[in-house]
Amino acid sequence: MTTVFGNKPETRIYKTDKLRKAVNHVLLGTRLDVKDENDNAYLVDTRGRGKSGWVRKEDVRDTPIFKIFFVDVAQGDGTIIESPEGIILLDGGPSSNFYRFVIHRYKRILKEDDQVNIRAIIMSHPDWDHFNGLTAVIKDNRFNIGRIYHNGIIRYDTKPPGRETKMGKTTDRIINGKKKTVLTETYNSLSDVKKLINEGYLMPSFRKFWQAALDAKNQGRLKNAECITFHDQTITGFDTDPKDSLRIEILGPIPLSDKNKKLEYITFPEAEDIAKNNPRPSDSHTINGHSLVLKFIYGEHSFLLGGDLNIPAELHLLEHYGDDNPFRVDVAKACHHGSSDYLVDYLKKVKPMANVISSGDNKSFDHPMSDAVGSACKHTRGDHPLLFSTEIARATSSSGTHYGLINVRSNGKILTMAQMKEQHKNKADVWDSYTLPWNGKFHDEIKEYRKKN
Repeated sequence: MTTVFGNKPETRIYKTDKLRKAVNHVLLGTRLDVKDENDNAYLVDTRGRGKSGWVRKEDVRDTPIFKIFFVDVAQGDGTIIESPEGIILLDGGPSSNFYRFVIHRYKRILKEDDQVNIRAIIMSHPDWDHFNGLTAVIKDNRFNIGRIYHNGIIRYDTKPPGRETKMGKTTDRIINGKKKTVLTETYNSLSDVKKLINEGYLMPSFRKFWQAALDAKNQGRLKNAECITFHDQTITGFDTDPKDSLRIEILGPIPLSDKNKKLEYITFPEAEDIAKNNPRPSDSHTINGHSLVLKFIYGEHSFLLGGDLNIPAELHLLEHYGDDNPFRVDVAKACHHGSSDYLVDYLKKVKPMANVISSGDNKSFDHPMSDAVGSACKHTRGDHPLLFSTEIARATSSSGTHYGLINVRSNGKILTMAQMKEQHKNKADVWDSYTLPWNGKFHDEIKEYRKKN
């Protein structure tokens, strides 16, 4: 069976080969199975994504494109990244929402081949609302996994004997004339993980995640696990296809140690303590602040995902890079679910065309915060800044909760973002879709009006 992929911001599906009446609109990159063809068009099956029909040959391409799915995992982060070079899962939220979506997303592969190959699973940092939902994927023997990448920070349940924090051992050092507390206990490989599990002090969800990984390794479904930092520069194994390559740059975390020495991290204080002399280290700010900061580059477009960065961490990153600015991208995920703990100078460096916030209804956090939303929009490029939210995209009806899903798609030249409409009486057009840079929904009408007046 021949397969083609939509290659327009919204590829039109027509009722007949006369190509006059559209019966469906599918997003850029949607897979279409070819059933028949003539000189100008294909008869395609949309694989359950609305009505099937005819599509212009000039509106499709032969190869897959780059896609990011920001999944509504409630209070947390869960992202699926697809490229012609493979599937990446980056965080998985706190519950089963992410696993259910992954199963739904790849149900045809599971039905036809019974195996899904995941090139990489990435844990941005060891907070349960980022990694816990990945455990079910790792445990499912229908998934083969290349590597698990992490930042090397351990999560203990309580302070184990001989440790100063729930992250592990620390020590005080003089750095640039000031006393700093440094995290000296980190891990890298699955053999390190096995030792940590055998000690018996790990946070239960963290232990279950890595026990699932060890089991997958023993079953031959996982190759390995490794810690990555900015020293590694890129995630290997990608950027190999000369036509459709994906480059993944590692901008953070930035350890104190060099590449050839044992990994060590400076600890971060709470944001309200940054001006104090010798502020007390914060476990949460250190764990969040050393999140993996990844820049995905596909064709002419770039995307930044930075876990749960906070003010001390963003200060640390900007001090390291100085006048260099590797952070400027087209689309960015807002850090820490839209928390107020952000640095405006960092937002100015990123300055994307669109921001995405992943958050839930957990009232103990109230994310996203009003100042974070306002600042994100202010420091977004263009007169019509775009901000997407998994929480805002969520809808309820008599049939239950319809979880929000934010789509990002690029063919290397065209960049689109979309979320499903809460109400779509016109079944041929169910998406709120935006092509970046976004000039406003009525840009053409305003231009025409000014021309006439």
